[in-house]
Amino acid sequence: MRFQLPVICLLIFATSAFAKDVYLSIGGSVGVFHTDARIFNPSTTKDIQIQAYLLPAGTSAIDNSGVQPINITVPKRSMAVYNDVTQSLFNSGVALAAIRLKSDDDFVASQRIYAQSNAGCVGTLGQFVPGLDVSMAMKQGVLLQLKSNASFRTNIGLVNPNPTAANVSWRLYDKNSAAVGSVSSSSIQTIPPFGVIQPTNMVSLFSAPGADLSDSWISFTSDQPIFAYASVVDNGTTDPTFIPMAADSGAPPIGPTSKTYTVTERNFSITISPQIGINDLKVGDQVTFHFSVRDSDHGFELVDPNGNVLIPSVIFSPGDEVDKTFTVTAKGTYNYFCTNSSCGTGHNSMVGSFDVGQASSPGGPYY
Repeated sequence: MRFQLPVICLLIFATSAFAKDVYLSIGGSVGVFHTDARIFNPSTTKDIQIQAYLLPAGTSAIDNSGVQPINITVPKRSMAVYNDVTQSLFNSGVALAAIRLKSDDDFVASQRIYAQSNAGCVGTLGQFVPGLDVSMAMKQGVLLQLKSNASFRTNIGLVNPNPTAANVSWRLYDKNSAAVGSVSSSSIQTIPPFGVIQPTNMVSLFSAPGADLSDSWISFTSDQPIFAYASVVDNGTTDPTFIPMAADSGAPPIGPTSKTYTVTERNFSITISPQIGINDLKVGDQVTFHFSVRDSDHGFELVDPNGNVLIPSVIFSPGDEVDKTFTVTAKGTYNYFCTNSSCGTGHNSMVGSFDVGQASSPGGPYY
């Protein structure tokens, strides 16, 4: 497996006396690339115990929630040395992985990833960056000063430090801050529990042909806090530059939202305002229909694309103002109709539908 660049890690310099949950977000020893880690126990009075988890990485993250830790002891006022850490600490042949470190005591962890040699040069070239405690993971972030052209390449990666999946949306912006690409235009990238995406060239993740990425940036939003980073590499010298994530206060969070629509029933029509467009709702959204009933008694029922009833049949009287709430369950066509067959001769015209993400059926009625 080709190790694309001397990627860096995220780590923590901890100084408080509280329990620690720390992530070294990527590392490994592949070819000329190596990863050395250090763990420091600042206590003057006791040895500390640390649980260490090896979280394998890939271009597609896997569920690492079943990974079992190994236990290590770091003596008081000592620094534990782990050169080629995936082998020396875990005795593992895993090429690329994140490392999770947990302890009831304070500790400091750091990591350096480097190449031992480079095309006739003697020495090492690498990156060393202090990182983040799990409490510093972000739902909304930005990676700035990225480059991708003949002279530079940029890799991005992430870690989901949560026991639940993280749904992440990425957006790439060009030199003029115009949005030019996203990882997927139709869906959100789902990262399994404790999943790790290895450093991946951003041009292979984003579809942005012809875009000027000589001075570009990326924003992300997630429904769970994550760690994200970038590494910009000079193609001529292989000099790498670590780009830490920064908070993006203007990015809207993703995930379920709450929306309200007014549903007006009268002789003989059902109207929804504002009109629900195909991209206005997504699975998981909480939707409230505010019913306003005119003229005579009318009924209402809502059925999802799989035939499940989301709003059971209800009969309204003129003047009623009633709220009914449901959860969007799937992509496809949602059908609604009047269930009061005695409302008048135009009853059969009181039907309708709206689509979420895609159309899936020709519509109702279902009565």
